[in-house]
Amino acid sequence: MKAFKEALSAIMKPVTIKYPAGKPEEKYSQIPDGLRGKPQFDDEKCIGCAACTVQCSTGANIFKDEEDHRLLEINLNKCVFCGRCVEICPEEALFFTNKFELASTVKDELKVNVRIELYKCENCGGIVAPKRQLNVIVERIMKNLTDETARKIAEEDIPKYMYLCKDCRRRLSYKLNTHTRKQVLLE
Repeated sequence: MKAFKEALSAIMKPVTIKYPAGKPEEKYSQIPDGLRGKPQFDDEKCIGCAACTVQCSTGANIFKDEEDHRLLEINLNKCVFCGRCVEICPEEALFFTNKFELASTVKDELKVNVRIELYKCENCGGIVAPKRQLNVIVERIMKNLTDETARKIAEEDIPKYMYLCKDCRRRLSYKLNTHTRKQVLLE
């Protein structure tokens, strides 16, 4: 008889609460620390290196080099929120937000992207790399060179080579015969 009363009372009132929180004035009871919600790019920190795309096992992270910019994009329809892209980012420019309600009928709302300006080869006009990435490379090279001779050579060579595509860089090194200079540094 007791079970019958409980069953009857359950019919009269809902057992589940209304989504998302039950009552309009209530919020979620808690969002756990470390929640892997919607991934987001930090537009200021991202250098466009595309390391996040290499580590993505589902193909959700892609990059496209277009006319004058690189587009890094995460397709949330494919993303499994594993966190590999966030872990590998050398600049800590990719992170997870607390937003986990991602359902949408608009495809563009299910994409997260960032555009980074590209540097074109000074010689042939081909794509070299994102400007921010080149700036970071030069900064780190110069910061880590302690030998004064090596520092002077780098200051001399970086403006010649850094802003050329790989093919033009190779042609220039043969023309200037700079490979012998590099051998001296290694010894």
